[in-house]
Amino acid sequence: MSTPTSPTHKTAEVPARQPRPRDRRRTIALAVGTLVAATGLVSAAGYEAYHASTPSPAVTHHEKADGTTVIIPAASENPIPLHGRIDTVDYQQEYQGVTYKKQALVYVPATYVQGIPANIAYLTHGWMSSAEEMADEVSPAIDDLERSGAVSPTIVVFATYYPDRSFVNDDFETDYQLNRFFATSEINTLIDTIESRYSTYAGGDTTDESLKASRTHRAFGGFSMGGITTWDVFALNPDYFYGYMPMAGESWIGRDHDAPLPQIADEVTLGVRSRNMGPQDFRIIASVGSDDPALDDMNPQLGEFYRKYPSLMTPQSLQVWIDEGGTHSLASVSRQLSHALPLLFPRQ
Repeated sequence: MSTPTSPTHKTAEVPARQPRPRDRRRTIALAVGTLVAATGLVSAAGYEAYHASTPSPAVTHHEKADGTTVIIPAASENPIPLHGRIDTVDYQQEYQGVTYKKQALVYVPATYVQGIPANIAYLTHGWMSSAEEMADEVSPAIDDLERSGAVSPTIVVFATYYPDRSFVNDDFETDYQLNRFFATSEINTLIDTIESRYSTYAGGDTTDESLKASRTHRAFGGFSMGGITTWDVFALNPDYFYGYMPMAGESWIGRDHDAPLPQIADEVTLGVRSRNMGPQDFRIIASVGSDDPALDDMNPQLGEFYRKYPSLMTPQSLQVWIDEGGTHSLASVSRQLSHALPLLFPRQ
């Protein structure tokens, strides 16, 4: 994979805005119908509820002169330094004939040693948000996992699907074209950039063969529209990823032709089925807050995945977790990641 080199298009920066819940006013249905029973996952009566810690306060990300990153909660005057660090990585991406200068934020754990491979997870945000905002809010939770030894050394990349902030608008549905592009094209540029710089299990080799061979140490996740992006990665680009973390987002595969649930299940699973992958070849940890309207949209699809493809979508390959009391917020995402990452990259 190579980075595009056509002329760069520049636009004025627009401040990032807090993501808002999508306009879903239907009553949230907790039951998903008859699903595969699994302890701690899903039962026939609905999702198993788990109690989570109090949501973390809003935070601000500051980089000091010495290069260390400091997280300052809005309600606190005492900065909380990260155990690891956050790097900024520049890359270029061509979209519709224009090349954009972009940045990704990379959380590097304190346990990382150049030359020793680390796991890697790529995350993207929701409507109107940004990589910076997501990193600000959830990096302390990831840092806690690393500090406590709950996960093996894991690099976490925060990326945006917006070419630049001029693409942000008041209609979240227009984001899907960008979500699809990120899942099928830009992610390849990003992997090429990041994994040629940091030590991952690809060993600095970003050829198809190397990325496929190292996929068990690579995950993709996202929140809201980023969760929708995650389902696109699973459906259309599963060669390089073993782990998937769709958070508060259902699949929009088939949305353009109003596909019924059985067809959505067909299209979502086509990528792994066409590659003769089985349930041992991927692990999806879908999660959402119990008070998040997105739960109502995820329920029917998850139920259909279990129903139509029971030998593929098993309690081991598709797991569901509910953040009890969680809303459509990055505070809930922090808890969802705290649940998912140790399952995908457990401490060795």
